[in-house]
Amino acid sequence: MKIVGIGIDLVDTARIRGAVEKLGPAFLQRIFTAGELAHCSASRDPFPHYAARFAAKEAVGKALGTGIGSGISWQEIEVVSRPSGQPEVRLHGTAARIAESLGADSILLSLTHTDSAAAASAFAFGSR
Repeated sequence: MKIVGIGIDLVDTARIRGAVEKLGPAFLQRIFTAGELAHCSASRDPFPHYAARFAAKEAVGKALGTGIGSGISWQEIEVVSRPSGQPEVRLHGTAARIAESLGADSILLSLTHTDSAAAASAFAFGSR
């Protein structure tokens, strides 16, 4: 397997909290899938988890070479948790087609967060 793309992102948790305070639930619904919202809202303080998933979406977009926008919407990059807790990426729509065109068979993702910041790194691997 070879690396076909890498991405990293860092998000200030207060930035996500501020966007929700300013724009309300519509902000969260535009960025996150129903599964992501359920996962994050189950936490005592969901904002570090929202920030980590926001960073993950940005990192995956960078690994695909497009970023968010350029045809990829926020909800086309979904972060789910395996039973072990390890994050996993599911791509939908244009994001999945771009990954396929790059020859990306899998994307490995790492997330971390504190109360004030969250970071993610993504590595897209291909067998071609």
